[in-house]
Amino acid sequence: MSMDNEFHVAHYDLDAMVDAFEKHVAEHGEPKHGQLIVLAQDIKKDAGNIATGMASVGDAKAIQVGEIAPAQGQENHKPLLTRGLARIQDAAKSLAVNLADAGKQVRTLVKDKVPGSDTVAKAWDNVLDATSHYTTLGMKRLTGLAHGMDSEDRYAIGFASGHLQSAQDVSLVQRKRGIIQTMNMPRMGEYIMQHVLQDAKRLEMIEPCKSVHRGTVLHVIGSEAVLKNAKGQLLALPVTPDFKFKAGDNLVMKDRGDGFYSGKRQLVERGVER
Repeated sequence: MSMDNEFHVAHYDLDAMVDAFEKHVAEHGEPKHGQLIVLAQDIKKDAGNIATGMASVGDAKAIQVGEIAPAQGQENHKPLLTRGLARIQDAAKSLAVNLADAGKQVRTLVKDKVPGSDTVAKAWDNVLDATSHYTTLGMKRLTGLAHGMDSEDRYAIGFASGHLQSAQDVSLVQRKRGIIQTMNMPRMGEYIMQHVLQDAKRLEMIEPCKSVHRGTVLHVIGSEAVLKNAKGQLLALPVTPDFKFKAGDNLVMKDRGDGFYSGKRQLVERGVER
């Protein structure tokens, strides 16, 4: 599949994820969260404007290499390229703002324990993942289109690509905040937490294992104890089935030498660990 086709498929997938998200918000959201549907529609509009701008950049490249003729009264590809890139930049900036606003509202739904908010949150995760994929392919497509252009055009294309990168960064930040929020919630089901832990690992949120760790237990998920250390970093340490500690316990975890960790309570008094 060509990069152009991959980009179009990613756009279609993003639209589908946003539609599903809207549906779940309509089913489970409360009137005060109605703004989420507006934000979802704006995200679709932003994605559409990125695609439109990308098409203009593609046409500009076709003019530049002589595949198509410039529009009447236009000497070369540059006016079309400038318009296309401006559209991408504006849409990417808007997308970043809308992702951040929607992410905050989804986390509020979860915090307020609105019935069905877990379904809404999962649908939102899908939107964020699809957005990350879409912007990745958008940046790759721009890189391909920049090949063979002059330095001025390459700089302009790189600048627009930077805005797509910023939107992607926001989508990843929102995704990680959702994971942290879920990790900090007690009494979450084992099935849900297994998926959340997998997502955390995929997004490289889990710190490497060392011989000794200190932190607070968030959950015991399968054969791993998930802790948060003083820096707010997540740890997933292998433990044996007889691991006796639970969420909220402050522990010192030591590598036993057999692939598992043992825990010992860490007493915290007047801000001093001992």
